[in-house]
Amino acid sequence: MSATPLYPDTFSVRPIKLARRRKNQRTVTMPSSVSPHVRLVFAEMARLHFTYDEVEERSGVRRASVKAWRRKNRPSLESMEAVLATLGFGFIPVATLEALPPELAGELTALALKLRMNIPQTWTALIDIGVEQKLLRMRADERAAVVAEHDARRLRHVNDNTPRNRTAPTV
Repeated sequence: MSATPLYPDTFSVRPIKLARRRKNQRTVTMPSSVSPHVRLVFAEMARLHFTYDEVEERSGVRRASVKAWRRKNRPSLESMEAVLATLGFGFIPVATLEALPPELAGELTALALKLRMNIPQTWTALIDIGVEQKLLRMRADERAAVVAEHDARRLRHVNDNTPRNRTAPTV
């Protein structure tokens, strides 16, 4: 009795090619003419490991549009705001010191020096503080309205001396 081979002669196992890993998986070329806010978008996408598809899904700006910002198109204000918001940034105008009244410019400069920030960072901090204060006021007003409604409801029931129909417990 001869031994039959386990695998026929025509069967061959092909070696699996493993994909090469690139040293830098996120290489995006940008010409020098690209604006700084577009550079910021691509730098943050790389830092947060966001893909074009994720940015498109979250911001509503088409993938092709975002890719075209590198070479062909300039982003509109609405598109830039949407993409930056997706990446955790705001796009806010900042007045220059020359455009401000002198007394406000002096106070803003003094505050920036105390905070060890530049003027745009100081503006952002002030806006954040103002927004936070507004939100706190709104929450306090909502809580006060709920408490007032609860107190009014409780006062109506405290002095309610009208007889009620009570049913006797069934045994």
